Amino acid sequence: MMTSGPAAVIARDQPGPLPARPGRDDVAGFVVVGQPFASGDLLCLRRFPASTFGPGYVSVWHRALDGRWTVYTSIAPEQSCPRFVGAAVSRVVETPIALTWSGGADLDVRVPEAGLRWTLHVESTPVTRLMNGMMACMPAALFRSNAVLSAMSLLSTLMLAAGRLQLNGHVPNRQWFQAAPRRVWAVGNASASLAGRDFGAPQPLARQVRLGDVPMPQRGLVMMGKFSFEAFTPGVHLPPRPEAYPALA
Repeated sequence: MMTSGPAAVIARDQPGPLPARPGRDDVAGFVVVGQPFASGDLLCLRRFPASTFGPGYVSVWHRALDGRWTVYTSIAPEQSCPRFVGAAVSRVVETPIALTWSGGADLDVRVPEAGLRWTLHVESTPVTRLMNGMMACMPAALFRSNAVLSAMSLLSTLMLAAGRLQLNGHVPNRQWFQAAPRRVWAVGNASASLAGRDFGAPQPLARQVRLGDVPMPQRGLVMMGKFSFEAFTPGVHLPPRPEAYPALA
């Protein structure tokens, strides 16, 4: 068991069961918001042990150089990230995903079926320590205010030097979302490969990309907290599976 570093904080603050709230789909855990590489590839990670719409899950998102997104998910798309982003991705693959922490701050992510391996070193900086102190003092109710989240988005954009960041808005499948981070860290170093192709060094993309309307950061960022979405309603929100969108197939 890790006794210090981000791994210890994440292990210590594992979320318990979340209460169901009318009109909301809630998850809790930690995310690598996004990590761009010199190759033009971008990776994201979502690890949510607690969910109000199914069991906990892990999801890895990959944006290739041609702009196509693949989402790897440890459980059915209807109970994981494609529930919210399926309309903007080309492919969803349900497959085992392995996460391993070592040294308190080094995370190894593997998707064996795809031959994807991603390692990252997570660290605190003076800016993330300042932001963590500020967020620790905030009542939970403030994270349900879009005005507060918009102000936090602007502050995060200015402080974290990762391009535009957004803690509220709409996901590709048309639900609104609100992020309530309680901890943030920077990725100090990272490497990744897919089927033997190396992604190169961490590096901002030539142009900041979006998944739907949501901007992806221009440097590696890790957030821990709760994330809330408008409850999925068939016929109102778009389907989780990209097969419903033949133009993207």
